[in-house]
Amino acid sequence: MSKVDLYQSQLPQPQKEIVKRLRTFIARCFPALAGSLKWNVPTYSLNGKNIMDLQDFRGHVNLNFFRGTQLRDQAGSCKAQANRLGM
Repeated sequence: MSKVDLYQSQLPQPQKEIVKRLRTFIARCFPALAGSLKWNVPTYSLNGKNIMDLQDFRGHVNLNFFRGTQLRDQAGSCKAQANRLGM
């Protein structure tokens, strides 16, 4: 079990389900991103640069972008994937 998996497993609902869906979305749409636990939250990077992270709070989960402009969805597949995941 990775540190990110452990992080997710310890979250209360509904944050656990939200993080699960976001992680699935990120993995499918942006497979080049490397996920790790930084600052005690799942953080995704590309070529050593932080791109985004997920941060849980009592009633919600934030998806924070550091360099979101570096992400490309030219074919529109991420939008379709988000719809399938109920996002």
